[in-house]
Amino acid sequence: MASRYTELQKNRTVNHRCLVQPDTEQENKRKSDEVNKRKNAACTATKKESKISCSCCIKKSGRGVKKIVAGSTNEAHFTDKRDYPYDQQRQQDDDLKARLSFALKSAGVTSQMEEFDCLQIEGDSQKQGDISSPTSTLQFPNDRHSQDIKHPDIPFLLQEDYFPSQCILLNPDESTTCDFKVSNNARNLTRPQHNDSEMIRRKPHHSFVICADSQIGMTSRNQEWETELEYCRDAIEKINSLDPKPSFACVCGDLVDMDSSFYRNSDQFSKEECDAIQDRQNADFKRVWSAIDDDIPLICLCGNHDVGNRPNAASIQKFRSAFGDEYLSFWVNGTYNIALNNVLFSDPTDAPDLFEEQNAWLENRLIYANEHGAEQIFVFCHHPWFLYDENEDASDLLGSCPFPKEWGQSGEAFPDNYFGIPKKYREIAMNLFERYNVAACFCGHFHQNLVSRSSFGMEMIITASLSLLFESSGKPTEQSIDPNGRGIRIVDVMDGYISHRFEQI
Repeated sequence: MASRYTELQKNRTVNHRCLVQPDTEQENKRKSDEVNKRKNAACTATKKESKISCSCCIKKSGRGVKKIVAGSTNEAHFTDKRDYPYDQQRQQDDDLKARLSFALKSAGVTSQMEEFDCLQIEGDSQKQGDISSPTSTLQFPNDRHSQDIKHPDIPFLLQEDYFPSQCILLNPDESTTCDFKVSNNARNLTRPQHNDSEMIRRKPHHSFVICADSQIGMTSRNQEWETELEYCRDAIEKINSLDPKPSFACVCGDLVDMDSSFYRNSDQFSKEECDAIQDRQNADFKRVWSAIDDDIPLICLCGNHDVGNRPNAASIQKFRSAFGDEYLSFWVNGTYNIALNNVLFSDPTDAPDLFEEQNAWLENRLIYANEHGAEQIFVFCHHPWFLYDENEDASDLLGSCPFPKEWGQSGEAFPDNYFGIPKKYREIAMNLFERYNVAACFCGHFHQNLVSRSSFGMEMIITASLSLLFESSGKPTEQSIDPNGRGIRIVDVMDGYISHRFEQI
């Protein structure tokens, strides 16, 4: 059971049969493709500004139709009659042409393609110089074809979401033509192994689940923790019932409550007792959460109750021994996901070298995601980077969260400034997130739902806990879009945007 967690979060990535990560060859090819796409986009922009055709563009012919020659050696840049920016539709157009180009070259055939009455490929080498598709290395198997294809020499595999409903193929001398349609069955054929990693977008939609602060032992202050384990069981039951299955689930820190830095100075526990209780809580957490569907990878992040308010090398290593890497990254359906130990951003005093090491890794991963064409970038952590405003300082946060009633009527409260990241450390991360286009960040720690947005459009999505709930007196009404309660957040990822909803357990 222990290896289920440590093996999943290893080598700074996710290792799971349902989330296949790319190998070096796939990464290199994707990076090369992205370089070509950026060149295409820049070339198209230049052409629009100057209103003339540059040497590497194709001239317009007829009603916005682009004429190109397939099967030659030069680079082509594709546009269509709709003057929209370079986006997913154009990416699909380029992928289509690349696949057709290779297939036709393999068969010794040039092609003419008509897609949605706005794109055309035509064998006409006398009118134009030879121009090929920008990518042409995809290997299509010879033994699987659409039943509607009439030409026996076309060795390619039709793939869903990339091919038009009708194409026209011409041989080199244009003496014969062959019409074919893409059957529905062909659209659902399995993709080649080369594209089987999660780096490539294969589905129009996927989802994932966010949980936070299971914090077992919190209600009784570590006298017992069956209370929180039962909440966890309810969450697991709801996750397992989701249809379609989420691509993964993430618990955003504070997996357990006991940490010696919180309790060792009390009259109740010695440090040795604290460590022993935390070990038992970790074991019980893993035992209960092992009931999650085997097809749903579970990402476990560390919170301040897992590694302490001032984490150090020893506390972080203890977490690694129980759950695997405390920060990592992974692809899911064309999106890039970065999980962080941002407790270090809360107070790196006792581990400055580890803080700097993670920061360097974070920027490296963000650069990598951009270079490899991540459709969206998501960040997962424990602490909110901010509560209400990205520029807020501790003195701006005047609200507080009264201690939960389960702890008695003490009149004490957590100030709101306890929950965010200090501004000087927050700015380090936020500058990177803005520079490299992070779409959303998911976290917990606040023990209540809250959604805010940065000036550059990044959503700061805080999910309520699976343990005790808080209610801040400083929370603006307009930012309280979800009811406060124990539950899970279901995030739906579409092309270029997300939606999310909180469901109580």
